Amino acid sequence: MNVEVESKDLTKTLTIEDEGEKVKNIVEAIYKDLSKKVSVPGFRQGKVPKAVIKAKYKDYIAEEAVKQYVNKYLPKILEEHNLKPVSQIYYGDISLENDEKLKFKITFEVAPEFELKDYEGIEVEMVETKVSDEDVEKAIQSLLERNAKFVPEDKEIEIGDTVKIKYHITAESGEEEEDIFEAVIGAGTLRKELEDALIGKKAGDKVKVENIDLIDEQGNPKGKATVEIEVLEVMKKEIPEFNDEFVKEIGLGENVEEAKKKIREDLEKELEEIKKREIEQKIIDKIAEEYDFPVPESVVNAETEYLAQEYAKQLESYGIKPNKEMIEAALENLKQTAEKNVRVSFVFNKIAEKENIQVSDEEINEEIQKMAQAYQTTPETLRKYLEEQGALDTIRFNILRKKVLEFLTEKANIKEIPKEEYEKKLKEQQEAEQQAQAEEEQKEEKEEQAVENKEA
Repeated sequence: MNVEVESKDLTKTLTIEDEGEKVKNIVEAIYKDLSKKVSVPGFRQGKVPKAVIKAKYKDYIAEEAVKQYVNKYLPKILEEHNLKPVSQIYYGDISLENDEKLKFKITFEVAPEFELKDYEGIEVEMVETKVSDEDVEKAIQSLLERNAKFVPEDKEIEIGDTVKIKYHITAESGEEEEDIFEAVIGAGTLRKELEDALIGKKAGDKVKVENIDLIDEQGNPKGKATVEIEVLEVMKKEIPEFNDEFVKEIGLGENVEEAKKKIREDLEKELEEIKKREIEQKIIDKIAEEYDFPVPESVVNAETEYLAQEYAKQLESYGIKPNKEMIEAALENLKQTAEKNVRVSFVFNKIAEKENIQVSDEEINEEIQKMAQAYQTTPETLRKYLEEQGALDTIRFNILRKKVLEFLTEKANIKEIPKEEYEKKLKEQQEAEQQAQAEEEQKEEKEEQAVENKEA
């Protein structure tokens, strides 16, 4: 066996050449398998001569020989050359001579090499926050709003009322649509022209609004329409009183004091979770600022594609149908985020290796169990799917990432400072960055001017 390694940045190309019994055994096994499956006119199945199979399936045999050779011998080759692929492996330049001499190239990307910087005691500054009595009162008001009831009432429609209407739309193209609908006036569910026409009306009243613009899914106008509306019912919002009876009814305690205590505890838990996420994000940002090593392009592309899919889902959650132009407009920023994510992931892996932070099979099984419950399937079914998709490594890294973040958070130097002081520091930092950027631009302009003067 002869192996030549070529390197270009993080891309490795291996030219592998081997001949003899290892190759002959692989090729012979392929012939035997093909002879049982192939059907060639003039020959009984299983009796096709090797020469005929070779002539008809020459390329397939060579490619299959490479696949089987790689499956069997590549792990040892990589180990001998201290190589660890982090991307898909691509094959090329395949040649098979006399069924015993195999030569081919494989290309893949490897992890970047870099030195870990000090990661203990990372400085994290954040605004000092705590749950106040005002926060509790706001939570109570929100709770009351969520439990409000809408009661039919013989009244004129006002902002905040819920109305039940029957509408009939006639487009200028002749298309018609009719339905019964409920909406809160002032919530933006109905077009403003329709809300304006309904305010002051009562149940039984009818209104007609002409020349309403019709909008397609992309937000573009597609003609005019006339809308006829009949008010079927007007309902006024009734907000309950925050008393012992109410808190008992919704299971928040036996009395108002118990309910307030529970609301405060829930807010404090929520605040701690928000703080935890903020600390973790600040740690990630600090690490991202510390390193600037190259990252595998294929891994960045995969991460960019994932972020683009998530961005599309986010747009859909806002009721926006994403199109190609929207995604392409966001791609540059998404790629920058992807590069940052990939770079941080390599740093996290190295920290985990140094600190002996590992992920056990039991932890992976627990995560699959949680996911299976969320997707309403069995852990066995989900695991099989994840294995087929090659997603188990992603789950392992997500658990590892969480454990590394917990380690870094424990070691971090976290300071909570008053809001005014935090905002002052943030402003000073932004001004310093702007000044540095301006000086850099001035320097570049002077250098360009100097080159122009020299050429002149």
